[in-house]
Amino acid sequence: MVAMASAIPKEKYLKYREECFKSEKVPAVVIEKLNNPQYEEDMGHEAKCFIRCMALKIGSWDDTNGYNIDKTYADFQDGGLEVSKENMKKCFTSNPDNDDKCVWADKDLKCLYRNKYVTHKYSIN
Repeated sequence: MVAMASAIPKEKYLKYREECFKSEKVPAVVIEKLNNPQYEEDMGHEAKCFIRCMALKIGSWDDTNGYNIDKTYADFQDGGLEVSKENMKKCFTSNPDNDDKCVWADKDLKCLYRNKYVTHKYSIN
């Protein structure tokens, strides 16, 4: 989520983050986990709704179509991360299971990380 948000000014990101923590009633313990994401772990429904809320505010998600591949791709690139649009298409579904919008947003984003489709552009050596 941080990579997606890096395409917007830091002040706006922090404002959106606080608004989403508040609107989605994210508990402090979950906020700590979201600050150091572990994509193998289920952080609860509030965390899933936080991810959806941030993506809505950033403009990479809408509740009808899910993630906008072009916008999300650009956000990842701006955040110093590599991901192919082909792999994004594998993960970004049209919600075939008719999941709740928060579950859908979380599941699609987690797919990218669980399948190791996202890598850092620059190695730290």
